[in-house]
Amino acid sequence: MDTSQNIKYALLTGFEPFGTPRPRDNRSWETVKQLSGERILAGGVTVVCHCHELPVSYGPVSELVPQLHLSEQYSIVIHCGAGSPGVIKLEGVAHQDGYSKQGNGGTKDVPDSGCVPGYSTAKKLSTPVNVDALKCTLTANGWASVVTSQDAGRYLCEFTYYTSLAEGETSYAKRQLPAPKTLFVHVPPKIQDPYSDNELADLVRDIIRNLA
Repeated sequence: MDTSQNIKYALLTGFEPFGTPRPRDNRSWETVKQLSGERILAGGVTVVCHCHELPVSYGPVSELVPQLHLSEQYSIVIHCGAGSPGVIKLEGVAHQDGYSKQGNGGTKDVPDSGCVPGYSTAKKLSTPVNVDALKCTLTANGWASVVTSQDAGRYLCEFTYYTSLAEGETSYAKRQLPAPKTLFVHVPPKIQDPYSDNELADLVRDIIRNLA
C-alpha cells in the first residue's frame, strides 16, 4: 500500500450482463473498465483506479464487495449499474431490505428474508456524498442529463450499494480509517443514450475529480 498523502485509491465497479435473453454486455462495466489502472490527477492528488466486474448474484456480491473494501484503503468508491434510458442517476440512499427479484442464478438466487446479510447498521443508509451539489457541479461542467435519485431499484445495484455503505461504517472503523466517499451511479442501458461509452467514462473521471 502506498502511504503517500498525494496518492488516493478509487474502487470502481460495474456489473456483468443480466436479463432474459442475456445481452452481450452490460453498459456499466463497459464504462468502468476503461478506467482500469488509470491515474487521475485531481489538484495535488493522484487517484489510482481499481476496476472490478461484479456478478449479478446476491451471494457472490455479499462475499466479494467486503473483500474488495479490505484489499485497499479506498478514499472513493463508485459503483455503476444499468439504469433508466436517457439519464444518469446519482443515487442518494440504499435500503437493507425489500430484495425479491432473482439474480442470474435463477429462482434460488434471492437473499434470505429479502435482506442484505451481515450488518447491524441502519435499515436505510445515505451516501456521504452531497449528490445535489455534485449534480449541480456536473451540470455546470456540461453533463446536462444528470439527475439525483432516492430509489436505487431494490435489485443487485441497491444491494451492492447498501453492502458498500455498510462496509464504510464498519470495516473502515475497525481499521481506524476514514470511511470512503461511496456513490452509486446508474447509467443508461443503451449506447448513445445520450452519451457514448467513452463519454460516460469521462463522466466518471469528472466525478472522481470532484470527490478527491
